[in-house]
Amino acid sequence: MNKIKKLLKTIFLIEIAQGLWLTLKTMLTTQKQKIPYAVTRQYPTFKRKPIPGSRGLHAMRRDETGKWSMHRVRLCEAVCPSKAITVVTSEGPEHQKLVNSYELDLLRCVFCGFCIDACPVSAILMTPEFELACYSRNDAFYSKDRLVDVGDNYMGRKAVKK
Repeated sequence: MNKIKKLLKTIFLIEIAQGLWLTLKTMLTTQKQKIPYAVTRQYPTFKRKPIPGSRGLHAMRRDETGKWSMHRVRLCEAVCPSKAITVVTSEGPEHQKLVNSYELDLLRCVFCGFCIDACPVSAILMTPEFELACYSRNDAFYSKDRLVDVGDNYMGRKAVKK
């Protein structure tokens, strides 16, 4: 008898019908009560506002003179747990460190914020921008110039001409 019930439930898809009935019943009762969390937001039309204090896209700050203010100590690269930051330096004519390139791989980044905490001059920061979808892997790599542009947009500054 138990096998016959199981066979009938399988043939007539009873569990699926019960699930659909529950969904329909819930949908009809929530529309009567006008519960706001039961509404699906259509993404491209209605976007969520950025949450202040959240860790999103990285940006690089400029100092008062308009130059990007990296201190050349490479602490952000050293503390990054996922090794998403690559800083290439060389020695200048007066034995000072020159930064040749600064690259950030967002595909590897875990958005922990260690790079922000380690920077002695607060050259890098995280914006609350969280929509980071891209169509190409190359769009997820941020160079120094691109990070400075993000910082200018976030801080509301105009780009300084070189």
